[in-house]
Amino acid sequence: MTISKILELYARSGRSLQDVGLNEAALGLSEAEQALDLFAGQKWLILGGDIYRASSDKQFLAPAHENWFYEGSNVEEGIAVARDYLHSLRECSLFVVFVVTGRTPTQ
Repeated sequence: MTISKILELYARSGRSLQDVGLNEAALGLSEAEQALDLFAGQKWLILGGDIYRASSDKQFLAPAHENWFYEGSNVEEGIAVARDYLHSLRECSLFVVFVVTGRTPTQ
């Protein structure tokens, strides 16, 4: 059931990055927190993320050249690293693309 909620969140709130040549969707920082909760429910490991900034006319997203990574294998720790990083960002026009893996083995 949580996977369908993740898909619903991206369908409802995700912003396409096709304008910058990527077949990805980005979430605003406010939706990113909800995504982290859903990823945790699925035990998906967050390996990092890329940050994008809305253009001045809000028509497309461009790389903000800010990102983070996590090299461990602990789901809760990876999510905590993501939360800490995202909480450090103050600009409301930022969007995030998460890098996640599928379910991890039971820890």
